[in-house]
Amino acid sequence: MLDPDFVLDDEGRNRLITRFGAGVDVWCTVLPELVEQYCLRWHLELDTVMAGNTSRVFIGRQHGDRGVVLKLTPDLTIANEEAIALRAWAATPHAVDLLDADLETGALLLENIEPGTKASDQPEPPPVREIAELLAGLREAAGYDGGHLPTLAQGMESMFSRIGGLLKNPRVSPLVSPQVLADGHRKARELASDGPAGLLHGDLHLSNILGAGPARGLVAIDPRPGFGDLTFDAIDWTLDRAASTDEVRERIGQLCGLVPDLDPDRLWQWCQATAAALAVLRLRHRSHDGTTQLLLRLAAGI
Repeated sequence: MLDPDFVLDDEGRNRLITRFGAGVDVWCTVLPELVEQYCLRWHLELDTVMAGNTSRVFIGRQHGDRGVVLKLTPDLTIANEEAIALRAWAATPHAVDLLDADLETGALLLENIEPGTKASDQPEPPPVREIAELLAGLREAAGYDGGHLPTLAQGMESMFSRIGGLLKNPRVSPLVSPQVLADGHRKARELASDGPAGLLHGDLHLSNILGAGPARGLVAIDPRPGFGDLTFDAIDWTLDRAASTDEVRERIGQLCGLVPDLDPDRLWQWCQATAAALAVLRLRHRSHDGTTQLLLRLAAGI
């Protein structure tokens, strides 16, 4: 029998309640039983646990030796949409493999990427050639027809609405005005209405990119998938730890030279459109560094 505190401690419960509201407490109560059921059903031994804002994630082994990740969320839509995207990316080595799923309870069984080092933990962003291979791999979404997932335009409305609620934070309000964020929202809405549409990861920041060794390269995890302008997935790498607009433009030129149909002008416009929103998220976590200052300059130039 698994220790209930291992399955869900107070911190993990509080994070889920913050995200989903007090009603999620019922799901939290039955979670130990659910995890036990999947350990028996999928022959799992769990070693460690990770607390997420929308899910509970367990790292372990299947049949004693195969590294796996068990992911459970109370939001069945989140699990279903992730499963749709991962199944569409089954042919590319640059997305984590979905091994099994029970979408009636929001359970996903995933491969455990080894060595699995987060790109965000490296001293520099991934080399442009590696990120280009990742983006090209995610464009190989065999069998996805554009249905059953939210559009990028819908995602922009949700994102800017959520971030707008953070503008009153005392670390944010002196530096990001409602008008600057609204300008970015307007530009993002325009960009999301057209462009080369396809299956998007939707949350391709560098903490969701893992190293899988020289043979496989970079692997994307934890998608928040949607359908829309494929340029959107290139934003985070382009801006990550950048110090100047010249550096951003240089990255854009390099990346667009390697990824077919990636338009440098659209990528620059997307960087401008999302800069204020990204700055808000960084400022909320007290990160007022050179990259945040660059984002504020980009946002002011929209």
